[in-house]
Amino acid sequence: MGIDDSIGALLIGSWFNCMLYMVEIIQTWNYYRTFPRDRIVLKFAVALSFVVDTLATADNCACVYLYTITHWGDPPFLLVQNWTIPTYLTLAGLSAFLCQLFLVWRFWNFTKNKWITPFLVAVAITAFVGSDVNANTVVRFPRYEQRDHNIKTVTIWLVASAAADVLIAASLVWTLRRIKSSFDGTQSLIRRLMYSAVQTGSATSLLAIVCLIFYRINTEANITVGFGFCLGRAYTLTMLFNLNTRVTGRHDSHFAPGSHSTGTRDLERDGNINLNSINAGGISVHRTAIVQIDDGTKTYYAGEHPSSDTRSELDAKVNPDGELR
Repeated sequence: MGIDDSIGALLIGSWFNCMLYMVEIIQTWNYYRTFPRDRIVLKFAVALSFVVDTLATADNCACVYLYTITHWGDPPFLLVQNWTIPTYLTLAGLSAFLCQLFLVWRFWNFTKNKWITPFLVAVAITAFVGSDVNANTVVRFPRYEQRDHNIKTVTIWLVASAAADVLIAASLVWTLRRIKSSFDGTQSLIRRLMYSAVQTGSATSLLAIVCLIFYRINTEANITVGFGFCLGRAYTLTMLFNLNTRVTGRHDSHFAPGSHSTGTRDLERDGNINLNSINAGGISVHRTAIVQIDDGTKTYYAGEHPSSDTRSELDAKVNPDGELR
């Protein structure tokens, strides 16, 4: 095993990890600044994930420092996976588990499905247990030449982690596709939600698969560890992405003589979905009123905006209570 495949891979992985961690700091700051009234459970989940990733980033930097500075030129140490490797495995598995629990919780709030939700939780728990067992195996067999003992545990961890990501995204997309609506706005909202589910689920699952592929190609190289350094940050950024890019709708209401105001429930009416549950699950949707305005010459529908002159004429005809003057 050469220096590039061992220490070089760890160094490059720590660089990318630090870059992702800086993005995470910004996204965490944006979350607490933008959503100060979020549920305490969500705030705690974000705080816990941030603390875990802070510890993981410090562990990654310590790993590189020990190999390149403290024990440089010490062959017995360089041929052994020191304490930072099993620590990274445990923290990466915990970051993934927290993110997957959040996504499953969001799916539950959205669908109240009593069959799929427990299955998704079971897959996420399998991945988390796999990462811990893998870390324990590294402690028992620390030498790089003994990494063949980790093949089963690494495979269980990464396959279960990728499967959980794909299954959560697929379950949400399947649920959204069942919602039928005649409103263009609702259909657009559903498409955005499906795109978001696929986007967030594919990034982490792809990274987990890449880690597994490089591990199976060469078990003694640290290329898979370099990618693995970034795995926990990718999961936390996935959770922050879902929290910081919530879908919102604008509430429009205009009244004029002869107008007909109909407050629609969009997703609730067409898909039997509880909007309060959607909001609790990290997808914030506000009801939008579909309003028709008729001033006697032209009819304006929701989404259309009369000119300023027309608005002034309408305001002159209508009192604050919406009645004709």
